[in-house]
Amino acid sequence: MERPTPATVAAYEAALPADPRVVRSQMFGHPCAFVNGNMFFGTFAQSLVARVGEARTASLLAEGAAEAFEPMPGRPWRDYVRVGPERPPGDLVALAREALAHTAALPPKATKAAKAAPKAAR
Repeated sequence: MERPTPATVAAYEAALPADPRVVRSQMFGHPCAFVNGNMFFGTFAQSLVARVGEARTASLLAEGAAEAFEPMPGRPWRDYVRVGPERPPGDLVALAREALAHTAALPPKATKAAKAAPKAAR
């Protein structure tokens, strides 16, 4: 899988909202940001992805302002869009904020159940 260049990571970092709810991590080995356990903004190869919801995704695609995000061909993530890091910084900041607001309103992601305690030896 293609790794993001330093320029792509820099565009991601510059657009990321300075909000205490934001948790930085990785997905697919790429820098990403989460809120309530759900990814809302990140990098994928040489692009930035944002979770804005299905209706907004359809709107942005119709306007030609973004592309569908398909981490695997033919397997689109319907509520995410993909944009290039060369977009104006203000546009990327607005997109990241919109993605944070949308994703923060979703239910928190369920945490994996803790492993059961080992049974006592008999």
